[in-house]
Amino acid sequence: MNFKFFLKKSFYSFLGHNKRFNTNQKNLIIKSENKNWVLNQLANEYKKVFSNIFNYISLDEKDIYFSENIHLFIMSKYYALENLHNFKNKVYFPFFHGISDLAEFKKNIIFIKKNLSKISKIQVSNSLIENSFLENGIPKDKFMRIPITVDLNKFDLVQNVKKKDVREQYNIPKSSFVIGSFQKDGDGWGRGNNPKFIKGPDIFIKTIQILKKHIPEIFVLISGPSRGYVVRNLNKLKIPYKYLNFSNYDDLIRLYKCLDVYLVCSREEGGPRAIMESFASKIPLVTTNVGQAVDMIKNNYNAFKSDEINEETLANLIFSKVYKKDDKLEEIIKNAYITAKNNSYKSQINLWENFFDLKEEKIK
Repeated sequence: MNFKFFLKKSFYSFLGHNKRFNTNQKNLIIKSENKNWVLNQLANEYKKVFSNIFNYISLDEKDIYFSENIHLFIMSKYYALENLHNFKNKVYFPFFHGISDLAEFKKNIIFIKKNLSKISKIQVSNSLIENSFLENGIPKDKFMRIPITVDLNKFDLVQNVKKKDVREQYNIPKSSFVIGSFQKDGDGWGRGNNPKFIKGPDIFIKTIQILKKHIPEIFVLISGPSRGYVVRNLNKLKIPYKYLNFSNYDDLIRLYKCLDVYLVCSREEGGPRAIMESFASKIPLVTTNVGQAVDMIKNNYNAFKSDEINEETLANLIFSKVYKKDDKLEEIIKNAYITAKNNSYKSQINLWENFFDLKEEKIK
């Protein structure tokens, strides 16, 4: 047990937190990242989904220091790998991305292979990670592909909200052509002036710069933490924009109703979750061929996908397919929503039962 882990356990024990679960039931602890962004939101949604297959679920971090021999799902792979030797639980965690940094990826692979006996199963979200695991000798029974998805019911609740009304609410010109980007693409949790190029903020800015020449009413709507690099460059290029960063995920869902198109420029992704969010919102999507786009998107069927990470290609797709309203655009939007429905949480229940090896367990 490392010293930091020991100190936390001792501290919570001193406070009298020594909660025990009923070991005759199916119990799960979900350890979130404690940051108000994707992994934290997923943890809250997973609690709701997993209630269909577990008797009791805790999001209280303190429980991991006292509860043994139960299922422990750790949202951060870095925390999981760092603390594997501390746990006596059945440990599960996601591995959504990380193959672009080859040295870091190989380091993680070596550590996973050395500690296979301590890992119950790893969630991967796309075939790129899945194939990389296989190629590097991770046994197939130690991981399972379950895509990152969304709570479709939440998106359905705002389907009848009118674009003009939401734009008016946020003071966005009604006649604008609005391009959306809701992500974290800066280092750390501050202003994000140092870009995370893996998220493609430089490609995003260059794409917008090209489109400005052809779309006079262009407007950029951004959300998410650490967007300093993008904000600075939008100001520099004098491109009209609005930056809205919400603490409530439901507000972000509503924000999609402002958009004419959502743009993903990433060089690598686990999802991104914005793919399913755009599909569920019935908003056209233009994206690089990363993460779940490889598996979920059929080009010109449910979205517009570029095999090249290139601003000119992305700009052309937005201009020719969305701004000029491709003849099949409405059909593509309908197909995207069907894709979201077919990959919703409801459709994943059996996958999660298999992931946690619950088929053999009986609820008492």
